[in-house]
Amino acid sequence: MTQLDLARNSQAERRVRKLVEYRSAHYASHSEAASYFTNTPARVQFCFANPIICRLGRGHKIMSVSDSDAFDFMPGDVMFVPPGLEIDIDLSMARTDAPIECDCIEIENERVESVLGRLNETMTRGGHPIAMSLDWTAFSVLRGGEADELDLPNLMRLFRTERDVFSDLRIDSKIDDLLLRLLQLRGRSLLVSKYGSHDSGIAAVASLIRDNLHRHVPIAELARAAATSESSVNRQFKKYFGTTPARFANKVRIAEAKRQLRKSLTPIEALAFELGFSDASHFGRTFRKTTGETPAGYRKRRQRPPSMLS
Repeated sequence: MTQLDLARNSQAERRVRKLVEYRSAHYASHSEAASYFTNTPARVQFCFANPIICRLGRGHKIMSVSDSDAFDFMPGDVMFVPPGLEIDIDLSMARTDAPIECDCIEIENERVESVLGRLNETMTRGGHPIAMSLDWTAFSVLRGGEADELDLPNLMRLFRTERDVFSDLRIDSKIDDLLLRLLQLRGRSLLVSKYGSHDSGIAAVASLIRDNLHRHVPIAELARAAATSESSVNRQFKKYFGTTPARFANKVRIAEAKRQLRKSLTPIEALAFELGFSDASHFGRTFRKTTGETPAGYRKRRQRPPSMLS
C-alpha cells in the first residue's frame, strides 16, 4: 500500500511525510506537545531536560528507560519519565502501511514542582507534615483504565485547536489535573519523602546550576554546595539524576533556550551569552545537537502568541 493509498483511505488520517519520522509540535506557556509518526524501522534514543508524558496512538514499540528491562509499549499505553533518563525506543515494527504514532508532552520542571508544592501545602494543612518530592530516577507505565484516567487525547486536542487568549490557561489547568491524577495513581512509585541530608546536598547542587545558567559553575563550588568532596559530587549527582552536573547544566540551558525562543525576541547572540555559551556558534551547535534544529529554525516555527482579539 502506497502513501497515496493511505491518504485516500481517510481524509482525517495523518500521512507520514518523511521516510523515517514526521514530527509536529505545539506550544503552551509551560509545556510543549509533539506528535511523532514513524513508518520505517529504526532505533532511537531520547533524553529530555524536563519530565515527559507519552501515549502511543497506534503501532507497537519496544522500550527501555535507563537500565530497565525492555518492555512492550502498546496503543493506549501511557509512560511518564522524569528528566535526565535515557529512553531507548525500538521501532522495528514500523512500516509504510502501518506507521507508529505517538504523542509526547514535555512539561517544565518548574510546573511539576509547583504542583508538588501545592500538594505539600495541602498535606501540611491536613496534618501530614512529611513533604514529598519527585523521585528523579523512577519512571512509570500506565495501561488500560489507569492510562485512560489521564485523558491525554483531550489534552492533545487542546494543543492542536486554534489558539486564543484562554488557550494557555486551559492547557495549564489540564496539565495540573493530569499531574495530580498521575501522582494519585502512582504516588508510591514516583514520590519520595522530603530530602534527607544526603539528597538535600545533591538537590542544592541542582538548584545552584539552575540559578547560574549564565556561567560555568566550578566543580569545587558544586562540592561545597553538596557538603561533599569533589570526587564524590559527580558520582552522587549521577546516581541521583542519571547524568553528570555538566550534562545536566546543558540540558537545563537548552530547555531555557527553547522557552525564551518561544516567548521572546531576544537576539540569539544575546541569548547565547545569557545562558553561559561562549558565543552564538557554540550555542547553535549545542542546540542543534540536542534538538535537531537551529535556534533560528526553532524560533521561526514556533506558534504565534495568542491574540486578545482572536
